[in-house]
Amino acid sequence: MTGRGVRVAVVDSGIVQDHPRIGPVAGGVALTSGPDGTMVYGDDYGDCVGHGTACAGIIRRKAPDAALYSIRVFDESLSTEGRLLIAGVEWAIAQGMDLVHLSLGTTDVAFRDAFVTVCRRATERGIILVSAEHNEGRDSYPALLPEVIGVGAGNVRGMYDYHYRPGADIECIARGDPQRVCWKEPPEIMMGGTSFAAPHVTGLIALILQAHSGASLNEVRAILKNHARPEPEAGQRSQPIPSSRTKSKTDAALTFRKAIDGFSWIRKAALYPFNKEMHAIVRARDNVGFKIVGVADPVGKGMVGKDAGEIIGLPWSGLRVASRLSAALEDADTLILGYVDELSRIRKRDLLRECVKTALDHNVHVFSLLALGRERYGDLHEVAETRGLRLYYPELTAVDMQKTLDEATSFPQVDIPVLAVVGTSSQQGKFTLQLALRHRFHELGYRVGQVGTEHHAELFGMDCAFPMGYASSIRIPIDWYVPFLDAKMREISHLKKPHLLLVGTQSGTVPYDVNEPQNQTLPTIAFLMGAKPDACILVVNSVDADDYIRDTIDGIRALCQAPTLLLAIPDRKKHIQEVYGRTAIKPRRMDEDEIHRKLLHLERTFGLPAVCITDRAGIHRAVDVVVEYFAKKDKNR
Repeated sequence: MTGRGVRVAVVDSGIVQDHPRIGPVAGGVALTSGPDGTMVYGDDYGDCVGHGTACAGIIRRKAPDAALYSIRVFDESLSTEGRLLIAGVEWAIAQGMDLVHLSLGTTDVAFRDAFVTVCRRATERGIILVSAEHNEGRDSYPALLPEVIGVGAGNVRGMYDYHYRPGADIECIARGDPQRVCWKEPPEIMMGGTSFAAPHVTGLIALILQAHSGASLNEVRAILKNHARPEPEAGQRSQPIPSSRTKSKTDAALTFRKAIDGFSWIRKAALYPFNKEMHAIVRARDNVGFKIVGVADPVGKGMVGKDAGEIIGLPWSGLRVASRLSAALEDADTLILGYVDELSRIRKRDLLRECVKTALDHNVHVFSLLALGRERYGDLHEVAETRGLRLYYPELTAVDMQKTLDEATSFPQVDIPVLAVVGTSSQQGKFTLQLALRHRFHELGYRVGQVGTEHHAELFGMDCAFPMGYASSIRIPIDWYVPFLDAKMREISHLKKPHLLLVGTQSGTVPYDVNEPQNQTLPTIAFLMGAKPDACILVVNSVDADDYIRDTIDGIRALCQAPTLLLAIPDRKKHIQEVYGRTAIKPRRMDEDEIHRKLLHLERTFGLPAVCITDRAGIHRAVDVVVEYFAKKDKNR
């Protein structure tokens, strides 16, 4: 069977008509809304994105001789109107299609009745409709309608393999894990999801219709049922990927434990380059679950040949900084790869790709702080999967957010103290302070839940990474920060049952100059409103003006009604230099007298305790202040 004689309409973003893996398109239409609300039927049904081409390519692999028709309803942002979707199905009916594919749908129930009407009319004409389930498992139409064969995503790899669930709303499960698909530009990428599971079933139905011309919907369903692969036992490779509609509280607990223990595959790590993120790992190497066996950094920064610990003011660590990444990888099983985007810009090369390739050549995993999306690095992911290696990068997507929000309804409100570490600027040591505070709390027997905003937060055992700092990999709108963080903190509070939740922000809190766009602090403000701290520790710079510190303290109280319990400073002073008209900030280590004078000034000016974040006695004092505050507050309640 090749699908010969079967007419398949793909309602999507169009199809690239000269794609080498798809071949000719038999015809099509482009549907848009006119200025007066009328329906416009155009002949530019080529692909504007690549999504429809991906679906067509999968169908073509299964049914190479089927006649493909392109019904373009999406714009460049992969959005459309519900009435255009319905009009696309109506066009397919009018043109006498045999099979209509929709890797799309709407969650708007206002269109449900219209979809019911048009889908029933299609079924009466003998047309089979296939539609993808919503990626987050939300109710969407037409996939849930009885006149439509709904398809969900799973790890089903065989050319003709799929699972069938008689009577279920989503009756078919097909391959939806990341796979190579046709695209507009580049011509092939790696993508996954229900959108690319559904065309596997559409292609198979094209073969069924060739063998059983004129088969009804019920007859097609019976054939699908008879030829389906049995669903495996839980835990086997081809187990369907559950949608959030079927996720239980037990599943959530398992996911949470996996997040805590999820990096056990890192045993011996190499670090590159040796920037401030890697400094934090070396500084807190006793608090991570792996051994650091190698460090490398580019020649020219003055670090090669030196001891990594001594470079950052620690005792000798035995980690000599190598000049070549390959030398650092000799005894490692994982490369922890930092920010190389600036180096790439300077050298005019894709160093991220080069570093990952070097790691794969040495047969080691990669934990990257920069995104390694399959759209651009699909070939590297394929190599890693072939060799059983991991390519991991922290990311928060809309899918992650929706799952967290769906699960949050089963968890009560946070009823334990929330302490936030905030600051007046970036590069102050807030992350280092969070680790030091947590260590001291643990020494005193307190359980601490933690949300970190650094990309590598989970490497330090934090319960959630919210990577909103440099090169943010948060793929959700800023107005969703608040509900997501509220839901995630409920989850941590309920499942881990800590005595305290510790959260930390990025950069400044109150804009230093509202007229400078670079000084806006909207992400930090949104984070604080989502975390809803009960109290804060404010990290300030030794060069911060008193008025600005006061504004920040007042701003925190106004934003989240939380008092600032104490102030903290780093042991380095930001020294501002102007050279050839450019301003640069160079940190300079302060001596003990200078630190003492600054702490004394802060305490006298603001009437708050002040500590240095690198001073052990200061950390103990900070924790004592926090414990005393919350103990007194709890007693008063």
